[in-house]
Amino acid sequence: MNDNNDIPAWNPSDFPEMDERMAQLKDMRKNCPVVYTERGGGGWGFLKYQDIVDAAMDPDTYRNGGAPRFGRPAAPLEVDPPVHREYRRLLTPFFTGKNIKALENSVQQFARDLVEPMLERGHADLAREYSYPLPVLSLCALLGFGADRWDEIKKASEESLSVESDNPKERQMSHDAHETLLGLTRELVADRRAGPRDPDTDLPSAILNATIAGNRISDEDACSMMRLLISAGHNSTTSGLGNALLYLARYTDAQQHLRENPDAIPAAIEEILRFDTPVQVMPRRAGKQLNLYGQVVEPGERIDMFWASGNRDEDIFENPDQCILDRHPNKHLAFGYGIHLCIGAPMARMEIRVALEEALDKTRLFEVDGEVVRTPFHRVGVSRLPVKFSVL
Repeated sequence: MNDNNDIPAWNPSDFPEMDERMAQLKDMRKNCPVVYTERGGGGWGFLKYQDIVDAAMDPDTYRNGGAPRFGRPAAPLEVDPPVHREYRRLLTPFFTGKNIKALENSVQQFARDLVEPMLERGHADLAREYSYPLPVLSLCALLGFGADRWDEIKKASEESLSVESDNPKERQMSHDAHETLLGLTRELVADRRAGPRDPDTDLPSAILNATIAGNRISDEDACSMMRLLISAGHNSTTSGLGNALLYLARYTDAQQHLRENPDAIPAAIEEILRFDTPVQVMPRRAGKQLNLYGQVVEPGERIDMFWASGNRDEDIFENPDQCILDRHPNKHLAFGYGIHLCIGAPMARMEIRVALEEALDKTRLFEVDGEVVRTPFHRVGVSRLPVKFSVL
C-alpha cells in the first residue's frame, strides 16, 4: 500500500516505447530515485545504480525467497542464503569456461544451419528465424532434449512470462504454460531415472543426485529447478541477441566495423546489453523496515531493482544514452549483480558472440527491410526483425 502520497505511482508498462521509458526513468532518477510502482500489485522501484548494487549485495535485507511466482520456489533464483549457496555450487561447474567451450561447436553448427536458408532466400525475419531458435537449441544440447523440441519449449516459455499480467486470461495462460514446462522436466527426470548418466557431465543427473541442506533433492524440487533453467536459459539470450542484431541492422557502419574487426564483438555485446537491457527489472522483498530517501518501506513489501535504469545512470556511465560499442569500463547490470548474478551469463555471451560471428562472416551487409516489432516490458527484445541480405 502506498501511504507516501508525495511519491508518484508509476507503472513502467505505461511506457511501451524504449526511448520514452528511458526518458521517464532519467527524470525519476534525478527527482525520485526510489519510486512507488504499481507493477506486480504494488511496491518500490530502485532506479539508481548504486542503490541497486547495494540491495543486490545485501540478501538479508533484500530477500529473494518467500514469494515464488508459481507456488514452489524455483532454486536458486527464488531461495535465499544459506541454502542458496548449495544450489549455486551445484550448478556452477556446468557454466564454467571449459563446459561452455565444449558447447560452442554445437552452437556454431546450429547457427550455420539457421543462417544458410536465410541467405539463400536473401531475406529473413532475424528474430523468429535466428534469435528465437538458436538459444533454445543450445539449451536443448545442454539439458539433453532433442533439437526438434525447441519450438514447443519456446512457445511455453514465452507464454509463461505473463504471470504478473493484469489480464486474468494471460495469467491463466502463464500458469498453463508453466505446467507444460514442468511436464518437460518430468520427462527429463523419468529419462534419467530409467537410464542414469554421469552427474559430473550431465546437468539433469547432477541435480537429481544432489544433496541440499543434508537431504537428497526431491523429484519435484528437481523439476522446479530444471523448469527455471529451461525458461531462464534462453529467454534473456533471445532478447539480447535480437537487440544486437537490430542495432547492427540499423547501424550498418557499426556492422561493417565488427565484420572487419571480429575481436571487437565481445565488447560490443556488453554495450548493447547495457544500452538495451534484456531483463529490465527483477524483484526482491524487504526483510525489515527501511527508510529510503525519506520513504518508509515495510517488511515484506516488494522492491523492484530496475537493472535497465541503473544501466543508464549518469553518475556511473558517461553519455549513458549513447550506445558506444567500445565503452570501457562497462560494469553494466544486464546479468544482475550479487549472489543472484545470472549463472548462465557465460553461456549467453558465447551464444550471442557465435551468432553475430556467423551472421557477419557469411554476409556483406544486412539491413532492416520492414516493420520492426519490439517485445513489451518487462523484457526488451525483438519479436519481428525483417532484413534483407547482401551476401559475399
